[in-house]
Amino acid sequence: MGNRYEDAEQEAVTKTFAGEKNKLSKMNKKEKLDYIWTYYKIHIFVVLLILGVIGWGVHHAMTYVQYKFYGMVINSGQYDTKVEGQLHDILKMEKHDGVNITADLYTDETANMGGYGNKLDIYVMAGQLDFAFTDKAGVEYLVNMGAVRDVKDTVPDKLLSKWTDEGLIYSMEVTDDGGKTDTYDVAVDISNSPIHEYFGLDDNIKYLLIADLSGSEEYLNNFYDLLYKVEMGE
Repeated sequence: MGNRYEDAEQEAVTKTFAGEKNKLSKMNKKEKLDYIWTYYKIHIFVVLLILGVIGWGVHHAMTYVQYKFYGMVINSGQYDTKVEGQLHDILKMEKHDGVNITADLYTDETANMGGYGNKLDIYVMAGQLDFAFTDKAGVEYLVNMGAVRDVKDTVPDKLLSKWTDEGLIYSMEVTDDGGKTDTYDVAVDISNSPIHEYFGLDDNIKYLLIADLSGSEEYLNNFYDLLYKVEMGE
């Protein structure tokens, strides 16, 4: 069966823009579409693929997020997701840096097991914990994991003084690997603090603790500034 288009013997060999333009000018709309699809569908697919890759690359370059600061809500799934969305600007983060708050993490391993094990342990071991809101069981769990910093060593003086004067510091006896036991200030009682309301926490969540595992010191300091402003009603 012969090719119904002109210049049939050359269709797959030599094509020029002028020749193709002349050929198409003699066809009706249906014939043009049929011809283009017959001889150029692979070219069309390649062009669309290239445009898709370029579009994805541009979109990714504009919107990708690299998490640099991590929070947890332990033994509850409740917190204000709107606040999480606002933290990028509040903490004065770089364009592509982000904050991630993970909730629904539990100290009860039967409620906390994922496909690869205890999700809470995995996040902590991966360094994805800078601060946590939790209950007493959560504080003790993280202290026993060695994930908690003494608030005296990290909280700015003006914030630490306020919490200390109001008797909000929560202390625990901790035994180190060498068998030495000492008392450390491991958390802050925020149950009656504006911080609790600001983050929209559940009633059973009473403590804030600091881990600073990501090492994002600038964002941690900006986080402290936020906490102070919330405490002072600013």
